[in-house]
Amino acid sequence: MKKVKGGVCAPRGFLASGIACGLKKSGKPDLALIYSEVPAAAVGVFTTNQVKAAPVYVSLKQLRKGKAQAIIANAGNANCWTGQKGMMDALTMVSKTAKALSIRESSVLVASTGVIAKPLPIAKIKKGIPRLVRSLSKSGSTKAAQAILTTDTRIKEVAIKVGSITIAGIAKGSGMIAPGMATMFAFITTDAQINKDLFQKLIRRAVAKSFNMVSVDNCMSTNDCVLALANGLSGVRVGRRGAEFAKGLEYVCEYLAKEIARDGEGAKKLMAVKVSGAKDEKDARAAASAIINSFLLKAAVYGRDKNVGRILQAVGTTSAKVDWDKFKFDWKIGSKEDVIAVKLGVGKAHALGWGCDLTEGYVRINAKYTT
Repeated sequence: MKKVKGGVCAPRGFLASGIACGLKKSGKPDLALIYSEVPAAAVGVFTTNQVKAAPVYVSLKQLRKGKAQAIIANAGNANCWTGQKGMMDALTMVSKTAKALSIRESSVLVASTGVIAKPLPIAKIKKGIPRLVRSLSKSGSTKAAQAILTTDTRIKEVAIKVGSITIAGIAKGSGMIAPGMATMFAFITTDAQINKDLFQKLIRRAVAKSFNMVSVDNCMSTNDCVLALANGLSGVRVGRRGAEFAKGLEYVCEYLAKEIARDGEGAKKLMAVKVSGAKDEKDARAAASAIINSFLLKAAVYGRDKNVGRILQAVGTTSAKVDWDKFKFDWKIGSKEDVIAVKLGVGKAHALGWGCDLTEGYVRINAKYTT
């Protein structure tokens, strides 16, 4: 396994683009497209919030067919809580993209992020789609990664080679980030040949170990999703390299999840947590999630206050089995990253989790998010 350049365009047969179409007041890029030159196996994982945005419902339906060629995503407006018009606008994004690419409407997935409960400026998107398609290129990953950002301070992209297979991804996420998939955007591309059902299984497993183990503020979004396309152009079947592919997929998801935590709104530090000695993986994840979700602990990380009471309080709120006589912890304070290791003392299972410190910057950003 080795890192390569190119982001989501690194796998064979993928192009991407990102443009500004006027959705963001700043004038920054706000419309992104990822395109596979051939139909690809398509899978996804979505937010578990009861309130779901129109594009989530549309993409859920599109994925029933198991094939797709394009993902179009906008930032600046969530198209959530926008009624029937919002559904029609999401479908319009699908149909206009399909027409511009000369592919079937069933081959287009859609995603939106931004302010909730405001009508989507669909006219601006319709006008931008032809330009977005014309801008598709093999070097377009970074532009696409820029176009999906909201309060993020930097792009998040990665690509790796696993033998002859390439796996890549871009993501966005900085606030409204909590365990309980999904918690952001992540778009994954690969040129592996893989059965849709196996692909879905591996994506869910990778998400459980990565995006479901990251938290910035314990708030779950209404729009978030992981969408993945596998177009098979490497000519290598995952059946022969299943273990290696699964590890590569998990690496890509974990890398992006850590970048989301590192870029938490107002954050100064990444908080990396490892829980070991658990009875089972469920207990390990519960303890890790409690630690990364503790606002008291996040504040302590910001203040460089190595307070064991914050860890004990967090773990104690869970139902995880703990031998308190054997319980141990280690807290390494760094300039950009704190590493907290906890041993529950009852078994061999472990889990990783990632969060960030809680600073005044988080309050400032969210106090004026819509104003």
